[in-house]
Amino acid sequence: MARFLVSERPDCLKGALIAALALGFAAAAPDAHAEDSGWYIGAQVPVMFIDDTESKTKGTSLDSTQAPPVFVPYQATATSEYDAGFKFAGVLGYEFGEGLRVEGELFFARAKVDKVTYKGVRYGEMPVPIEVDVPTTGSAKQTGAFANVWYDFQTGTDWIPYFGGGVGFMRVDQSDLQYDDNRLAAETATALARAQALAQNQDPTLVPAVTLPAGYVPAVSRKDTTFAYHVGVGIGYRLNERMTLQFGYRLQTGNDLEFSGRNQTGTVNVDTEIRAHLFEIGFRSRF
Repeated sequence: MARFLVSERPDCLKGALIAALALGFAAAAPDAHAEDSGWYIGAQVPVMFIDDTESKTKGTSLDSTQAPPVFVPYQATATSEYDAGFKFAGVLGYEFGEGLRVEGELFFARAKVDKVTYKGVRYGEMPVPIEVDVPTTGSAKQTGAFANVWYDFQTGTDWIPYFGGGVGFMRVDQSDLQYDDNRLAAETATALARAQALAQNQDPTLVPAVTLPAGYVPAVSRKDTTFAYHVGVGIGYRLNERMTLQFGYRLQTGNDLEFSGRNQTGTVNVDTEIRAHLFEIGFRSRF
């Protein structure tokens, strides 16, 4: 059984719907302060908080205690915990002069992973009442691109509230993460052996902890690319005719990531989602 960083809120059409609603609202909004159209560049540097993600994984594990050996299905639920991370994004956009603007965005993000806690373990048809913490070091990285639509509300002052969103893709790279691949499988095997001893009226505390050789559990793939979207609100402050500072919040989600692995002792397959809250400061400059 391999460790994983996943959650279960698949909704691949939600981002496209929200972006379409934003575009429709902007088209219908009154022309409060029409401005000249033009191109701009910009950047944001948000602090990123990734939600603790509740996860499920499924696979098979070789049971060599049976004759002949058989592959037994297993599953578990896990919660992954992250430290605060960061994101850097650069944009190229166009203002249409009536509050509406569109832009392309490229981004890079990184956040450290503290640990994964497993529970709800099942081995075959048997529930295994254990909770397993798997300490983790290293960071999960994200790269990707969005097509964004924003609407600026002209207030007659230098303060410009805005809202909008975008859709695109996200590539998640977990290559930097280090952890014990065998931890969950070893503790599950130990719990099963001690339960069997108890059923045979033996002292389960005398059963030694199971150890597994390195590489026994298949390592999962570390990279995948998926559909992603975000929605956001914020406020800009116009420093001059060209430069505007921005302060905002975004909710960013990547759906349907898949990580899998296989070797001679078993298989694992994981479907993943990552949801992050971004508190950002940035700028845009017309040219």
